[in-house]
Amino acid sequence: MGMIFFCSPIVSVFTDLLGCRITAIGGAAVGVVGLLASSFVTSLEPLYFTYGIVFACGCSFAYQPSLVILGHYFKKRLGLVNGIVTAGSSVFTITLPYLMSALLERVGLHNTLRVLAIFMFILMLAGLTYKPLLPKPVSSSKSGSRCPSPSKVFNVHIWKSLGYRIWAFGIPAALYGYYVPYVHLVSVLDFSILPLTS
Repeated sequence: MGMIFFCSPIVSVFTDLLGCRITAIGGAAVGVVGLLASSFVTSLEPLYFTYGIVFACGCSFAYQPSLVILGHYFKKRLGLVNGIVTAGSSVFTITLPYLMSALLERVGLHNTLRVLAIFMFILMLAGLTYKPLLPKPVSSSKSGSRCPSPSKVFNVHIWKSLGYRIWAFGIPAALYGYYVPYVHLVSVLDFSILPLTS
């Protein structure tokens, strides 16, 4: 989860440059690679990379465009739509542990990761439905290069807004409490049902 938020600034740049569709499909593809690679791992250390970094980065690139695209379709009720989308992801998050628990008992960790890779592939297909309706900003680069200037990519003027500064620093501060249950949950879990070797 932390890696998903950590990559958000980079994902924002890619979304602006490449669009929601390409960013989401590319992110889901990276997530599929991360999950498939994790399904063949037989020790814990490589999982830090295949699952903790590759898969998490792919999730970040697939997740953020799903929120950005809402602004292309909705104006008056954007807050309501954003709430519905976020609530939908929460409902799925609540039901997923039960599905994963059943899969772990029946098919084991490696095959469970492969089933999750199928879910990520479905996200790739969902990314194909993203049809941006807003026009792309016209590049003002005089050199003819497709790469925009840093001032066009990184808007430093937004930091002059007090409300934005409060929000930007308030969200990470709130997340410190958000992770507390996850940290303490690890100590009560029984990891004996997750053998990495077949």
